[in-house]
Amino acid sequence: MTKTLILGGGLSGLALAYNLEEKKDKDYLILEAAKKAGGLCASYTKDGFIFDYSGHLLHIANKQTLKLLQKLLGKNVLHHKRRAYVYFHGVKLPFPFQNNLYGLDDKFISECVKAALIAYKEKDIKDTQLFKNWALAQYGQAICKHFLFPYNQKLWQFDLNKMTSDWCGAFIPKTALEDIIKGAYTRRKKDFGYNANFFYPKTGGAGALADALLSKISNIKYSSKATSLDIENKTVHAGGKSYKYNKLVSTMPLTELGKITKKLPPQILKDFKALKHNSLYVLNLAVSGETKDGHWYYFAEDKYPFFRVGVQSSFSPNNAPKNTSSFYIEFAFTPAQKPNTKELEKQTIALLRELGFIEQDSKVLVAHWLKIPVAYPIYDTKYAQAQKNIIDYMKAKGIYLLGRYGAWEYSFMEKSLLDAKALAESLENL
Repeated sequence: MTKTLILGGGLSGLALAYNLEEKKDKDYLILEAAKKAGGLCASYTKDGFIFDYSGHLLHIANKQTLKLLQKLLGKNVLHHKRRAYVYFHGVKLPFPFQNNLYGLDDKFISECVKAALIAYKEKDIKDTQLFKNWALAQYGQAICKHFLFPYNQKLWQFDLNKMTSDWCGAFIPKTALEDIIKGAYTRRKKDFGYNANFFYPKTGGAGALADALLSKISNIKYSSKATSLDIENKTVHAGGKSYKYNKLVSTMPLTELGKITKKLPPQILKDFKALKHNSLYVLNLAVSGETKDGHWYYFAEDKYPFFRVGVQSSFSPNNAPKNTSSFYIEFAFTPAQKPNTKELEKQTIALLRELGFIEQDSKVLVAHWLKIPVAYPIYDTKYAQAQKNIIDYMKAKGIYLLGRYGAWEYSFMEKSLLDAKALAESLENL
């Protein structure tokens, strides 16, 4: 019997194992479905270019995380001040949109400021638990209508009227009325949001962090996808074998865990079925020639099928050979949609040339698609209670849910690392 069985060798699973090792606890085993560790925090090389599974950047606010990063990566890390922008009606604006309206049409700016003033004065939206109401109360009707609503519709691929504001905290910078007004009439130098600075490995892509964690642990089995979980007998079937456990930690997508778990109570089954998510398709692209300044760009307008363009080569000079550029371009869909990637690729490259990301005479050197079937957990009105019920039920059975997908939350890398450390400490005392 294994003391702690861990489902998934992505960032969260590896970080948990690392923290158990730090406590001299080697009685654990990671079961990883793939042939290598890292999950979505892995990187790969294609024709001399290093690509990630969409953008994976370390935004650090906690000293513990910084200390861990220094311990794991040493000098193999770069620090960046964010250069993120919003493309809006042909104008390149600093991120976030609501704080940086300067440069847009005077009439448009007046509409946004007037609406923000009305929202501030009235404050009559009672139910800010709903995302749309929260946004309208924060920014006013114009900013929401022109940017926040269309962008988030493109991202979530879900009815925004049924989404709550529970996810907004760290991801949409709260903006004082003063900042909206100042940003409308002057070019701001102030940074907003949790991701104003970030770290990225100098070599090896984002996967260098997962590789560093992997080098510190000893017990992991690959090609071991969990196919059955028997809670009462504390047994997991994976890769054709059975594994008994004392405590189980799952970092696999919570929806998938529900599908393989035997004899769940009717209410918990109902809660699992209530969980929703979108899917991402990522075009990793490399071209000859230089590109625009900036780390990533947001696109809300319908004419652009992608919601974000990240400049992979801007994170480290080692991500791309000299005189070339590389990108990750993100597209969101419902899980049932199957886009024509060939046509989408052709359209996207043409738009990137039009926007100036790719020079007209540049050659496409790499075009490689990734599908992320489970991308963003959707915070609809059923999410909070369903997630809580599942977490409470599993915990009572000695099963702990960890990470963005395991705990089913819109999260970021630092939180995964901190949650893994906290769980390792908790498991020690159980």
